[in-house]
Amino acid sequence: MATLTTNLNYLQPTGYKLVIDRKNFPNLEYFAQSVSHPGVAANASEIPFRSLAQTPFVGASLTYGEVNANIILDEDMQSYTEMHDWIRRVVDETPRRALDRDTNSPPTYCDITLSILSSQNEVLKKVRYLECCPTTLGEIQFESTATGTEFLTFPVSFRFTYFELV
Repeated sequence: MATLTTNLNYLQPTGYKLVIDRKNFPNLEYFAQSVSHPGVAANASEIPFRSLAQTPFVGASLTYGEVNANIILDEDMQSYTEMHDWIRRVVDETPRRALDRDTNSPPTYCDITLSILSSQNEVLKKVRYLECCPTTLGEIQFESTATGTEFLTFPVSFRFTYFELV
């Protein structure tokens, strides 16, 4: 039986920290402006039954969406360069090399951790996405008519094997 929470504070949208392999991708952690946690779907099987056309039954597998992040672009474009090099490496490396974690080059697949923070900026829970790799590196919109101090950002998407709540 589930118990009612004693924490009546609401989760704030700014209360997070994204960590993507600090050693090899330090700028992605610092410049992550937003993160979108993916949905999960239990795949349904359609089974014919008597005079009914199809009866849906929950399947035996899950489909996870992608982790999406919006990254602020620094003047030296280090955050973009890190992502670009990573997505190129995913495409260029052979499958054997992609799974070899003993090389000196940055990994092709790595875990991403989303820390969820309390209103006092203490870690409440972590979501660990396992064996992530980038699938989309979005566009950068340069615009000469922009006003104020808007900063350039770019979207990035990751596929992963599964996630765990820790």
